Amino acid sequence: MNRSLLDQLQQMRSFPSITILMNTTPSAMLNDDEQASARRLIDAASQRLSKLDGVDPGVFVARMNELLATCSDERAGHALAMCVSSDHSVVVTLGSAVDERVVIDETFATRDLVADLHRTAVYGVLTVSDAQVRAFLGDRQRLVEQRSGQWPLQRPDDTSNTIWLQQVDAAVRALHLENPIPVVTAGVDRSTSRWIDAEAFDVVGHIGGNHDRTAASELHTLVWPVVLDWKALRQDRALKQLDQARSAKRYASGVDEIWPLASEGRVDLLVVEDDYALSARIDNNGHLHPTEDRDRDVVDDVVDEIIEAVIQNGGHTTFVGPSTLDQHGSMAAVLRF
Repeated sequence: MNRSLLDQLQQMRSFPSITILMNTTPSAMLNDDEQASARRLIDAASQRLSKLDGVDPGVFVARMNELLATCSDERAGHALAMCVSSDHSVVVTLGSAVDERVVIDETFATRDLVADLHRTAVYGVLTVSDAQVRAFLGDRQRLVEQRSGQWPLQRPDDTSNTIWLQQVDAAVRALHLENPIPVVTAGVDRSTSRWIDAEAFDVVGHIGGNHDRTAASELHTLVWPVVLDWKALRQDRALKQLDQARSAKRYASGVDEIWPLASEGRVDLLVVEDDYALSARIDNNGHLHPTEDRDRDVVDDVVDEIIEAVIQNGGHTTFVGPSTLDQHGSMAAVLRF
């Protein structure tokens, strides 16, 4: 999962927007059982679509089957999401198991995609020396070096320190603007502090030593513990922010209280349990009424809607483990005002 695709999917509005979420086994391709599971979920989507006025299930089923055929021979992860609407279709491979289900709404169900983006801890690595700077993008499984006409940065002969500093700074800033993600630096401390302005980027850790020739796999082994520490720190920080917000009277908890605040753009930080979900009807006054029905007027996952609203209004979301927020109604928020 990546931020640009997530943003694209969250901006789409069309009914019906169909999201199928299913678990898979990491392997070279989907096995027979997984393909059968996918077909059962597609059948379930077809049955729900057939009950909707003015909707031709055949068009959407054909697109879902096309997606299934496309991804059947591709490497599988721990789960996948198929997103299909009248003008868009995509398969997203996920790194963690999901609650298998079919969601039909005016938007795609992206809460598992948001969670996957956070769980995979997409981050960057910069190896820094007086002679070159390499850039990597990573998740919990691997690092991939960025190679282009610009990367890796190689210092030309007879380049002054001033010019090299300007070249490094401009390239790293452009990279961060394109991928505004946390960064781990790697290199001799003196060189790293000399060429990288840590305050200008979201630097979350550092690995010492010269890494001009360190392989991506070895770098991942060195960097991943730093990323895990950052992830744990982020969760702890979020829980502390909730406590501070409660004292400052900028706190909300529970889905009923947070639901209207999210759409009003008042939520700065949303903290939600991984496994929390709720389907509900929304009455004319905007109040939620939980239900197990799957009618058109039912929002399949209110939690997903809240997450999308928070992100679209410039807020942030942190996921925590099940039961972590028992005293907060499974979700809590730090408010802007």
